[in-house]
Amino acid sequence: MSLCMLCNGLATVEKPCPKCGAIMIDAGLLQDYYDNYSAYLGRDIYEDGYRCHSGLCCVHLFACPRCHYDVSLGFKRVEKEKLMN
Repeated sequence: MSLCMLCNGLATVEKPCPKCGAIMIDAGLLQDYYDNYSAYLGRDIYEDGYRCHSGLCCVHLFACPRCHYDVSLGFKRVEKEKLMN
């Protein structure tokens, strides 16, 4: 079983906005923005290789609170067993 370090609060990312320089915020999983019920559906439904990301990655939306620029970033999931060792 693999997990996303960001989703599980095991890591944080400070990404500066390329337009204004402010620190962008992690707005959560990109798939949660697909439609009204996507946040309640299984993740495997949306792991379709979006923007060349496979099920090995968790795609998060990062948004700038100052200029509202946003970008999606993929983060490789880590095997749970590797964290235990």
